[in-house]
Amino acid sequence: MINNSKHKSIIASCLAISLFLASAPILAGKTKFSDPSPREKELMQASMVGDVDMVKSLLDHNVSANAHGRYGKNALMFAIEEENEDVIQLLISRGADVHIITKPGCTALTFAAEGGYASITAMLLEKGVKTTSKTRAGWDALMMSAIYNHPEVLKQLIAAGASVDTQDKDGNTPLIAAAQRGYLEIIDILLEAGANTEIRNRDDGSALMVAASHGQIEIIKALLVRGCSIEAQSNDGSTPIFWASEANQIEAMELLLKSGANPNHQDISGSTALIEAYIQRNSEAVIMLYRFGADPNIKDNEGLSGLDYAKKVHDFDKNKQRKKRKK
Repeated sequence: MINNSKHKSIIASCLAISLFLASAPILAGKTKFSDPSPREKELMQASMVGDVDMVKSLLDHNVSANAHGRYGKNALMFAIEEENEDVIQLLISRGADVHIITKPGCTALTFAAEGGYASITAMLLEKGVKTTSKTRAGWDALMMSAIYNHPEVLKQLIAAGASVDTQDKDGNTPLIAAAQRGYLEIIDILLEAGANTEIRNRDDGSALMVAASHGQIEIIKALLVRGCSIEAQSNDGSTPIFWASEANQIEAMELLLKSGANPNHQDISGSTALIEAYIQRNSEAVIMLYRFGADPNIKDNEGLSGLDYAKKVHDFDKNKQRKKRKK
């Protein structure tokens, strides 16, 4: 018979799961999930709080080890999320399916990767879980480990054969995601595993371009050492120095320019990093570009030079101030 005191405690705390189930967004999925019974909610809650005795008692009373909510998140996933390894082992030993995919596309493995739980990841990989399942955002377990900066889990997934060049719905690879966030150890692991440095995301940005636009100095250095082209161009002809200049990332600009970036490169519109810096009113970027030989007389396809844009911006700002004073 189920312990009454624990039974009351679990019922009281089931509100958390009920609220989760009620507030979850309606998402498209291949599997149809029914609403959980009261006992199934108890199992999920007990799994979440790590109550091994209650989980065992509920399982002994024929509550399914695969108890889940209407969007597919099951007892095993709740246990993984809270790193309750004893509960995880118990659920798996009693038939919990490690391959279930929720409506948002999450799996037991993506939960483990997101949390950075190496021992749980190893346990799931031993059970033969797929590394290729992706969430609606296009994140698989390896992408999760990169985004949440979990190097040990990343290594495990690479060793298990997960693709280091997986892309999410925005075209980002783990390398691009790590470059944006400044995760040097993740970058090193991915590069060592042969990650493609030239894959572009939906904004046509490479890992180096994204690192430049976010001012990630150590990442820029690591990518340049690995042979990333400092003059690689996006579809509009912009190079990493453009990305750094437009984002006013002065330190990144200095590093790129010292490493040989061309300050006078023109994109397909004829614009230069200097012209963009003037348009963006990035005075520090303007000064930096002049230091490294930017030519203010180069004209874009409209026939306007950096100096012309400087005058236009100056006149615009001057007129704006004049109008303010009149008010």
